[in-house]
Amino acid sequence: MKNLLWGLLAVVAIGVALIGVRSYQVMSVAAEWDGPVAEILTEKFDKQGDTMQIEFTSRLDAPVATVMQAFSEPERSQEFSDSVRHSKLLQHEGNRKVIELEMLVLGRLQESTMAFTFLPDENRVLLETVENQLTDLRGEYRFTPSQDGTKTRLTYSGSAKDKAQLPIPLALQKSAMREAFVSTLRALKKGLAAQDQAQS
Repeated sequence: MKNLLWGLLAVVAIGVALIGVRSYQVMSVAAEWDGPVAEILTEKFDKQGDTMQIEFTSRLDAPVATVMQAFSEPERSQEFSDSVRHSKLLQHEGNRKVIELEMLVLGRLQESTMAFTFLPDENRVLLETVENQLTDLRGEYRFTPSQDGTKTRLTYSGSAKDKAQLPIPLALQKSAMREAFVSTLRALKKGLAAQDQAQS
């Protein structure tokens, strides 16, 4: 009888735990769309050899089409980003733009030439390094609408390959990736605010 009682208690405890976990998951998903948003909602890092896999998510309080429009002009990064010192359109063919950038990362100026491929029908933008002495980046930004269509979840996923083979601590590499994502997000928010002002 005692063993049966403990068995029932164990089953109840597991059931409560599972309900608690499920409730937390539901609340976590809901938190993506409600309340104030920190710059980074979630992040994932996985380093294998000289290549790091990265994923960041954030939220913007604007519809996907509006966010995509603001994102479609990376050549204007210098106007909206505190860390971008120079941005210039080098090439524009079809849905692809090649941009020359000078950007402060962890207090140091980095020069890059980046290619952006815009896929508006898929709510995606592909990104790849054309030229950079230290890192090769490849990735994509995905834009997911909220159910009511008024907000956008921004997901960046990609890889960064260390070309210079410098003995940089992993924590510092992660900080550089976070800083680059947050800088992009802040510039995007300023671009959205500029769009609002132009329309009002």
